[in-house]
Amino acid sequence: MTTFLARWDRLGKWVACLLGLWAGLGSVSLLACKYSVRDVAFVDLSRETFDFLTLVPSSQMDAVKARLRPVANAVLLDSNVRLSWLAAENASSHPAFSTAEHPLESPAFCLYREGYAPLFLNLPKSLSTMEDAEWWAWLENLVQSPTRRVMEEQLLEAYAVVLVVEGSDARENQRVRLAADSAAASIAKLIPGMPKPVDVPPQVVVVGSDRIRQESPLLWSLGLNWKSPDVPQAAVVLGRGRRLGPVLKADEVTSTRLQEILAVAGQDCECDLDRSWMQGPMIPVRWGPDREQAAYKALGFDPENPLVKAEISRILARGKNPVTGEENDTIGTELDMLLLGYSEEVLELGTEEIPDISHHDAHIHAETPGAPEEMSDVRAIERSASSPEGEENAEAIHSDSETVATSATASTPVQAQTQAHPGILRRSLVMLAGFCVFALLGGIGVLMFGRRRG
Repeated sequence: MTTFLARWDRLGKWVACLLGLWAGLGSVSLLACKYSVRDVAFVDLSRETFDFLTLVPSSQMDAVKARLRPVANAVLLDSNVRLSWLAAENASSHPAFSTAEHPLESPAFCLYREGYAPLFLNLPKSLSTMEDAEWWAWLENLVQSPTRRVMEEQLLEAYAVVLVVEGSDARENQRVRLAADSAAASIAKLIPGMPKPVDVPPQVVVVGSDRIRQESPLLWSLGLNWKSPDVPQAAVVLGRGRRLGPVLKADEVTSTRLQEILAVAGQDCECDLDRSWMQGPMIPVRWGPDREQAAYKALGFDPENPLVKAEISRILARGKNPVTGEENDTIGTELDMLLLGYSEEVLELGTEEIPDISHHDAHIHAETPGAPEEMSDVRAIERSASSPEGEENAEAIHSDSETVATSATASTPVQAQTQAHPGILRRSLVMLAGFCVFALLGGIGVLMFGRRRG
């Protein structure tokens, strides 16, 4: 009996050591998953701003300031657009107009951000006849618009927003919209297994060709073509209105590519991701105390807290940060570099048929502030595409879905990264169970040691 107790005591010590090591490593892993890429998009580290430039002759500057400044200060309050003044005689010295081929007419008004060509804005009537109410309505469009109002409401709760801008071809517009819906539905299936899952899946917002001019500040800020584009475009937006990844145009807009970009939003910011993707261009928007409070409730942390900003800044300061994210970027090999650290394994699938991504039972509603709680079947989209006008679009989406299904056998970077991280709640429960087992074995060991001593 004494020999049995001695052996059991030694075994208990080994088990206790192993459980302690496992629990310690688990707690480190748990603490490393504090912020996701989506979380980082809510934190404004650089106070990125746009300049609303008013270009007038020096002789008229004081009069225009007295008329415009009170209204502009009120409208642009709590936004990332600041009021700036420039004398027409000094326009050539400003970076926005240094490369202008023709003399600028004054007065002139434009939105400007470093690295972007200025967006000139036309007054609805002559400067001298503008009333305060007309100034207010005109300036309001700088920081607010119908599409931005929809996006602001969705970005607080939703995983991300896929912004689709229609072109001149109706069939292409339908194909791109179906591709965005399919990508959003596919990511919705993966969200529960991500490090920080959210309740609302990606939403799709469509800007019709008849509203492109009205939404020109929004499209211009994201690097989208707002001058009567011939081809449809798409961009993924998240957080405080920050673009994730490149802009996709025409044939680049596929369900596969959109799904790859969307998958990045759910990854840990501690992962070896391209830091420039986390700090993409922002949209001009009003973000006041009410939005800050709503973001705090939705995220569980305060994006305006200096300690949070310091921690996010530390995370972004390390890791790989190649020059990417420009409007002409494509995905392809860049995404493989983005999701470093994944492993590929050959899976023996036997005769089991790989499910087609086009048959996901989710369909994200577009152009509405709130997503329905139950999403309709994507197969209804395919049935609607059975008409002669929709056959080409259905074939395009189906072929795109086959590409994603085929790539599943190779364990794509997106899948490997997503499946490598169980949910935080799941890990917390596993750790709790491990501590319980550790305490139980420790108690048994102490009891047996006491009996042997006695």
